Amino acid sequence: MRNSDQPHGQVFRTPRRRLRNDASWDFASVAEPPAVEYGASAFAPDAYGFAQQIALEVFHNLGPLARSYALQGRSLTELGTPQEVAARMVATLPSPSPWNDLLGPFYSGAQISRVLGGISRQALAERRERRTLIALRTSDGVWAYPAFQLGDDHRPLPGLIPLWQTLCASGVDDWSAAGWLCSPLASLSGKSPASWLREGGEPEAVLPLAREAAHRFAQ
Repeated sequence: MRNSDQPHGQVFRTPRRRLRNDASWDFASVAEPPAVEYGASAFAPDAYGFAQQIALEVFHNLGPLARSYALQGRSLTELGTPQEVAARMVATLPSPSPWNDLLGPFYSGAQISRVLGGISRQALAERRERRTLIALRTSDGVWAYPAFQLGDDHRPLPGLIPLWQTLCASGVDDWSAAGWLCSPLASLSGKSPASWLREGGEPEAVLPLAREAAHRFAQ
């Protein structure tokens, strides 16, 4: 039975395997993760298989960490219960938003703090104030942090923050400034400034464009 054919609302269980808590255990050789239960009704058909693949990849990638713990006579159980660890992992994922089509998913304040290494609320507020992080305030006063600003290393894309600061200095509202960063530009071969930088484009090619846009916004 394919994943998309699973009956709605049924709980599924992956095969059980015995795990050994020693340094010789090769997680990479395991084809499937240990028993996991979840409600299939939480997933759309196309997301069900994706969630299974994520669970498997997490399991495999825990191998090196498990070996490191075992070599020191310690255990992964020190990280908390499986539910607590899973909750912390999921908490770092951005949430959907009506602005997703243009700006992509967003992190909440708690999520971005974790992604940035567990920085304090004060440190996060200071980064908003200095505009060293793109933060957008919703109509109900909640701060949202677009995921597009971060690279694979969970740091702002090189060259992106100067563009953000240049645009904001014009007095344009933050949402419009963020929208410009994600809008395709003919002068960048149809790529947005954020995509250009993510793909390794030179920041020097984009900064003059941001200055021109800031000048237009200020008029």
